[in-house]
Amino acid sequence: MERPIATQDGLRLWTETFGSRRDPAVLLVMGGTAPGIVWPDELCRLIAADGYFVVRYDHRDTGRSGKSDGEYDLSTLAADAADVIVGLGLGSAHVVGQSVGGMVAQLLALDRPELVRSLVLLSSSPDANGDVRLPPRTGLPGPRPPMLERAARLTACPPRGPEECLAAAVDGWRVLVGAAVPFDQAYWVDLVRRVMARGHEPDTSWRHTAALDRTPPLTGRIAALDVPTLVVHGEQDPVLPLEHGEELHRVIRRARLWRIAGMGHIFPPHWSSTIRSLVVDHLRRT
Repeated sequence: MERPIATQDGLRLWTETFGSRRDPAVLLVMGGTAPGIVWPDELCRLIAADGYFVVRYDHRDTGRSGKSDGEYDLSTLAADAADVIVGLGLGSAHVVGQSVGGMVAQLLALDRPELVRSLVLLSSSPDANGDVRLPPRTGLPGPRPPMLERAARLTACPPRGPEECLAAAVDGWRVLVGAAVPFDQAYWVDLVRRVMARGHEPDTSWRHTAALDRTPPLTGRIAALDVPTLVVHGEQDPVLPLEHGEELHRVIRRARLWRIAGMGHIFPPHWSSTIRSLVVDHLRRT
């Protein structure tokens, strides 16, 4: 079921739900510049089948959600997540954040702890930059060569026209999935086409990388978190190397860490059942 939710500053956020409203809620927060449909349909249905009310949504400036006028940092995206929980009448939710979405989830738990029942932080960090050429401010390692090389390719030869943009986006997902697991070309081409079809010009998703660069490191703040947390991190992450997940585990007092050999920055769609098992096991523990 799809439903628009109003934010405090008057934007409309697209949301989609799976399962029964009588079940505990799980809010899926996607990474920066990406709309909610990047969460695989299969994963949403599997978690719902395990007895949870699953919500995915488009961040502002992506997909079918509204476009903002001014500058903001990740705290604005965290406030949007809070508006989704409140607007849908969920009371509170288990919050699963991917990459920058994990940083948004951390801020949500800090700013609105009454809304967050537990956290799952997938391929996330307490300190990252939108500009991959800039090292994290707390000394964590920066992106690995595959990500830096992709950024250099885009700078040297920006894509022009829909087909070049599609090819560049698919290449980006290939880098994020990593070379250690099979890449389902047809799946990612279809996903990129769906993402392109649901967006509206002009593309303002770049505002998320600017928001990330405006957000101070969270390391000092998340030491105050008192919420059950599962950190899941790929050992081959080209964007936020494993040390980022290890730092979350070190700083958040009630965190557990699960390393996945071979996983890059984002899990491939055929791993949905594996990710479902990790998430649902954590939810049931809490």
